[in-house]
Amino acid sequence: MKVLLAVDGSPSSNQALLEAFKTIDSSRDILDIITVDNFRTSPPQDVDAGQRILLEYVERCKDQGFILDNNLNAQVLHGDVRHEIIRYIKECGPFDRIMVGSRGLNPFKKLILGSVSEYLVHHSPIPVYVVKSDGSCKVSDPAL
Repeated sequence: MKVLLAVDGSPSSNQALLEAFKTIDSSRDILDIITVDNFRTSPPQDVDAGQRILLEYVERCKDQGFILDNNLNAQVLHGDVRHEIIRYIKECGPFDRIMVGSRGLNPFKKLILGSVSEYLVHHSPIPVYVVKSDGSCKVSDPAL
């Protein structure tokens, strides 16, 4: 199985990683972890933020037996979060699913920023597992 995990360092991303560990096995599966630097919504003075977030997740995956550049791939992407994730799915797949956290934006922020997980549910060519910070999970499968 090949799984894509898109993270942003939020509690729901942390929960999505824990859910991924419940369903994949480092002895047989491949995990790709990505984070996206979007300088329109994050301060440009912190250009290393994405790399720091990614390294934290990579270390946690190594603790579970994953080996970087073997059964674990990690990359910081740059640009619009939603479009970069879809581009990665298409260019680096095939993936069996993508797992993302749901940040639970308030209605105003959702209107202005848009919900990444909601966008993925409607535009991803693969099943999307949306994990909330409480561990609950919603699955959307474009094949259904």
